[in-house]
Amino acid sequence: MAVDYENDLVLLTAAGGKQVAHILHFISGKWKRIRLVVNGKESQKRLSESYPQAEVMRADLTLPQDCKRALAGVTTIFHTGPSFHPHETALSYMVIDAALEEAKNSEFQHFILSSVLNSQLRKLIHHDEKKMVEEYIMESGLNYTILQPGHFMDMFPIKKLLAEGSPVYPARWNLDIPFSYLSAHDLGEATAIVMAEREKHYLAQYPLVSTHLSGGYRQVCSIASKIIGKEIRIEQMSFEDIINGPIEQKIGLPPHPATRDIAQRMLLYYNFHGLVGNPNILEWLLRRKPLSWEAWIEMKMKDEKAESRGAHVA
Repeated sequence: MAVDYENDLVLLTAAGGKQVAHILHFISGKWKRIRLVVNGKESQKRLSESYPQAEVMRADLTLPQDCKRALAGVTTIFHTGPSFHPHETALSYMVIDAALEEAKNSEFQHFILSSVLNSQLRKLIHHDEKKMVEEYIMESGLNYTILQPGHFMDMFPIKKLLAEGSPVYPARWNLDIPFSYLSAHDLGEATAIVMAEREKHYLAQYPLVSTHLSGGYRQVCSIASKIIGKEIRIEQMSFEDIINGPIEQKIGLPPHPATRDIAQRMLLYYNFHGLVGNPNILEWLLRRKPLSWEAWIEMKMKDEKAESRGAHVA
């Protein structure tokens, strides 16, 4: 069934996160009925102000009744589970169950699951959790698409580095371990395409990265230094410093033994193996080359200049 942009209702969970922000850039204004699900009051207020045409709903997706309320009348859902959450798997199961119930009595069409690149990696706890959710959606009988995003470029603090006179990059893992990187901009555009083309992507799994193998963050810092015109100095952080401070802030969750364990396992794994994939699938989806590090940094610099001009005018 073709997408009806006037009447179909699209639901996006974890709507306060970076993935949904970039999806909204491509679907806001085109899809007339958008429901954004958040957990906190601050996110609800911010999104209501930014997207007044959307329905912004507070819900606790660990509760079956809230899942049912969030899925009511929905045609398409984009669901990303809360990574590093100790109950991510159970929460996603309940969202899928609510979609199954909705599909019995409505026009529900498409479940888009945002998982993770290389979910087969059992040593990574959050990959293992997402792999179980992939299995659950595959066996559900729903029309699904599984997106498997890689290591996000957007974690690289380009805004901070641009603002510093003598920029310093605090490295969380081995600088020379290779990664394949994904821009959230590319993910947002690819997701919008999957939503719009619907049936073409039923029962598909898409590993998504924007770049191929890289020399690691040392190479990224070298590229960024040339573009911003300032040498970026690298400070290697210790494992203990990361776990005791910035990792909790980055995850955005209160301290919890499971959160700590998942984060520690990820940091140790990345130090030895990185996270790598191939950009061919994303290029096929986008009908263009995905963003390189050079293109991404230049785009972010333009965005920063535009923000500065806007703030100056205001």
